[in-house]
Amino acid sequence: MEITEAHRSEVEEIISGVDCPKAFACYRSGFTRVGRVSGIKKKGFLECLEENSEDCQFSLPFGKPALCLCPVRIYIAAEFSR
Repeated sequence: MEITEAHRSEVEEIISGVDCPKAFACYRSGFTRVGRVSGIKKKGFLECLEENSEDCQFSLPFGKPALCLCPVRIYIAAEFSR
């Protein structure tokens, strides 16, 4: 996957306002290490399909599956359909 300078700049801006306990592994891996989600076409939230979603600070338990509120993960889903 090619990450353009525009994408890099947008992610860096998002990252500047977020505290990530995983040190932004999704971004640092070139978006290859991302959690499984669904709802990619929907803006604003995703359904987290990871088994340990309750351990994530960006998870909102709202039934099954939990919602993913991570702004970086939402960006990756919206921009790259991943």
